[in-house]
Parts: sequence; C-alpha cells; structure tokens
Amino acid sequence: MSTAAANTLINSHCDQPSTTARVSAPIQSAVRTLRLWRTRFRDRHAFPVLDERDLRDLRLSRWEVDRELAKPFWRG
Repeated sequence: MSTAAANTLINSHCDQPSTTARVSAPIQSAVRTLRLWRTRFRDRHAFPVLDERDLRDLRLSRWEVDRELAKPFWRG
C-alpha cells in the first residue's frame, strides 16, 4: 500500500464522527430542551408575585401575564 493510500484511509477514518459523538448529540439536545422548559416554568410562575407597580415597570399588563401563564411550559 502506498503512503498516499494509507493517508487517505487514515484521514477518512478521522473525519467520521465517533459513536460517542453520535449518541451524545441527541442527549445534549434533550438536556438543552429540558433546561429551557424548566426556565420557562420557573419564570412563568414568578409572575403571580408581581404587583401592579412591578408590572408597569416591566411594561406588562395583567392580561399579558395571564395569557403567558396559560401557556404550557413547552410553548415559547
């Protein structure tokens, strides 16, 4: 086998994603999604403790807060 052929085989093998990378990518995506959902849940449940003055500071109406609270955590 020539050196060029051997280098081609080595390079093509190195370009392929490892089994660990192929398995971990979907897991990392799922973890990111779960973190986003947890943040939405926590943020939405902080709204009820805000009084009218706080809502004015945030430029939100009570109607907007109620609409946001009605959304499920998986919906942005």
